[in-house]
Amino acid sequence: MEDCNPARGPVYYAIALRVSADTRPLPGAEVYQRERLLGATDSGGSFRMRTLGQEGATVELNVRCPAGFTSPTAPVAVPLRSVVALGGAQGQSAVETTVQCPPAQRIAAVILRAPNRGNLPVRYQGQEVTRTDPQGVAHMIFRVPANEVLTFQLDTTAQPLLRPQNPLLNVTTHATDDVYVVTQNFEVQALTRVRGPRRAPRPRIQQIRSTRGPFGFN
Repeated sequence: MEDCNPARGPVYYAIALRVSADTRPLPGAEVYQRERLLGATDSGGSFRMRTLGQEGATVELNVRCPAGFTSPTAPVAVPLRSVVALGGAQGQSAVETTVQCPPAQRIAAVILRAPNRGNLPVRYQGQEVTRTDPQGVAHMIFRVPANEVLTFQLDTTAQPLLRPQNPLLNVTTHATDDVYVVTQNFEVQALTRVRGPRRAPRPRIQQIRSTRGPFGFN
């Protein structure tokens, strides 16, 4: 008896990779199968290919992002399946897979607040990078890797009565561009009067009025 449902042999499947950096399409990302270069994404961040395989099998592709972007650490697994196009034909539409190539560095906008403490130098990596304005606010922008710890110091050397003195402020960056606000409040130490050596008390002289008794002396 003949098999009414013979096993389906290998067929061609269309695959579409869409590579983006956050929400922006990323051109120039190279696509490899094992070590063989298949091509790169176009100006719209898209790469299309056809491969021979079995329904339900998986094709592993490696994406190498352009310089300045972070490549995926593992291959991208693309399942092979028949896709029904709008016209009703099978196998004509591509299997779409999205891949992220996040920027290797992120923009960190740092707002440092020291309320009402103007003209305080802000130091980063040992160098003065800016000063607080008359309201005690300083603005800085950095391009740094994600999860980087930025350490700032408010230099109070010229205002020695401020407490705490020369405080350190840390900012840990996120995996996205972000704004970070850090506030440092200060107190002013009260002046203490310096007293000199205590003087010895001056002798008090009391004048006694003389009177004569009956014998001519006091």
